[in-house]
Amino acid sequence: MLGLIEIRRRRLQFGLIGLIVTLITYLVLMVNGLGIGLNELSGRALKNWNADAVAYSETSNLSVIRSELGANTVDEVAKLPGVTASAPLGYYGVNIRRPDGSVSSRAKSAALIGFDLGGLGQPAVISGRNLEPGDGQAILADRTFLKATGLKVGDTVNLAYRLSNGNFRIVGEVDQGAFFFQPTIYALRTTWQQMKYGGNEPADPVASIMILKGSGLAGRSAAGVTIVSKDTAFNNIEGVSAQQGTVDALMFFGYLIGALIIGVFFYVLTLQKVPQIGVLKAVGASSAFVVRQIVVQVLALALGGVALAVPLAWLTNRLLQQLPAQVPIAFTASAFVVTSLAMVATALVGAVFSARQAITVDPIIALGQQQ
Repeated sequence: MLGLIEIRRRRLQFGLIGLIVTLITYLVLMVNGLGIGLNELSGRALKNWNADAVAYSETSNLSVIRSELGANTVDEVAKLPGVTASAPLGYYGVNIRRPDGSVSSRAKSAALIGFDLGGLGQPAVISGRNLEPGDGQAILADRTFLKATGLKVGDTVNLAYRLSNGNFRIVGEVDQGAFFFQPTIYALRTTWQQMKYGGNEPADPVASIMILKGSGLAGRSAAGVTIVSKDTAFNNIEGVSAQQGTVDALMFFGYLIGALIIGVFFYVLTLQKVPQIGVLKAVGASSAFVVRQIVVQVLALALGGVALAVPLAWLTNRLLQQLPAQVPIAFTASAFVVTSLAMVATALVGAVFSARQAITVDPIIALGQQQ
């Protein structure tokens, strides 16, 4: 087509435009990857729970930090209509120390999750072994924890909690993800209770939250708890909503800037080609034909930019994963597809101004400008 022939003959000019499209697409992809990575860092462990809903104490305002459930409440929630399975979970933030007791420089804290063996909250072990009854000084470590600390299965880690600390042996590795912007470790719920409250008094809370399976549970308030869906629970993790709003704003401005830059470039090119467009119309070319050439050029540059930006973003992510420190960037197949389609659509929107200019070109006036 005529539009592609022009691109081939004006390689430098169109190559520079294509480079700009590639860089903008790459930027939007990286921002998108940052949003996905931050979401995983804030609560992928929560999303991976084998549950349909999460129950918090009704006074906690859906905060896992402030939520505490007593033994009677746990029993009552398990018997609620519609609940087919349930499991109490405990959450506690602990500090990580080296064997000599000093604070680790690579990872300073971890989210400790207390669970019951055989329950919904038990994570799947991918290496090593699972916890057993009586494993009071043993933990399971998520791979994010092992990467952040440089430890491995079989090593011992010193955890600081309240005014004390203790050595815990890592007996297994899991792949559940981070929680509350921290790498996760898993212990028996009795161990969690001892670490957080210091004893097993009857009045002590026995769980922070409960995860539930069943239908029609989200939105209910009963037995002193508020039950919400996993998505609602995730969105109520402190900092997630503000973080997602920031990422969405960056992506929006990325798309907007992309549309404006592409639109301006092609608008200027169209103004430069007014005499040539006039010649085409004078020899019988319709406005639709001229617009079609512009659209072909925009599509070619947009698709070329996306084709270069996607593997570049994927390669960048692979390189970042090799760094000792965790960089919160991750990609999914849907993220690549959605971002690529959005950038192509944005480019087409930006080309509308050029198309309107081409349509309004009068061949007689355009030919007169050549004299």
